[in-house]
Amino acid sequence: MVGEVWLNKFLEDSHILPRIKIENFLLVSLGLRPCSLMTLPAELPDANAIGSAIDEQVFPKLGGLRSEQDPKKKLRLIDALKKEMRIAYEENVKGSEQYKSHKFWIKQLELRSITMSVRPTVEELYIFRDNDIGKRLSQLMKDRERYRVEARASVKPGMDKARFVYPEEFRASWLKEVGKILGYPDCCVEAYSSDRGDGRNVEARASQQLKEAEERGAVDPFTYSIGYFFPCSPSCGEAQTKGASYRKGLVELLPSLGELYDEFVAKNMERVKHQPEIIEQYNARAESLL
Repeated sequence: MVGEVWLNKFLEDSHILPRIKIENFLLVSLGLRPCSLMTLPAELPDANAIGSAIDEQVFPKLGGLRSEQDPKKKLRLIDALKKEMRIAYEENVKGSEQYKSHKFWIKQLELRSITMSVRPTVEELYIFRDNDIGKRLSQLMKDRERYRVEARASVKPGMDKARFVYPEEFRASWLKEVGKILGYPDCCVEAYSSDRGDGRNVEARASQQLKEAEERGAVDPFTYSIGYFFPCSPSCGEAQTKGASYRKGLVELLPSLGELYDEFVAKNMERVKHQPEIIEQYNARAESLL
């Protein structure tokens, strides 16, 4: 871990969201999490502006694709569009000061990182300390690509689009490995992978569980120790223990981080409760842009 001067500089850097500083950088740097995951550009401070800039570059190219009827020409247009999307991502995300700041602090905090492409304009940024984690992530990247190639080759009429666009999300072994790498409790990883594999909506399940638990009484927010983590239940003891240990480690580093972390877990819990509506709003916006 860096000294006090550099720690203060890091905490003052406006190019990184406060929650990301705590959950994705400091908890990993302290050895409390083996690895963290953030989505780019969604979890950058100026995500909306960056997303709009990408849209402005890409959407003018959609007109020709929509009107083209020849299958072969359409495939060529799709390939060209994907290339344009990747260029827009490189320019607006990787060319941004915010992205560069994330990479700077990864190096400054003596951490490592790997990016996984989800689609042309979305990447996952994994931050970790140990080289072994990097090797496991690299294997996951290879497996993901293999699953996608296999899925595209076996598309059937009426098949759920998600199953051939993101087939890894329905592979229990793949999801379990990701969960272990991110340091989630085994019981929560098992519940998540089982739900996804069986086609159950994890976000809806977690939201409903939380609402029902709150009707019965107070819920320990430490269950929701990390953003976008969906526990097996609101009363999961392992998740609560992890959350409490994260807070303890942060307080030992800098006492004021304790209250800051309390704010984040409370917001994480609220986000899980409303995640189905958040996803619905996102999908509606995406549809309106097409």
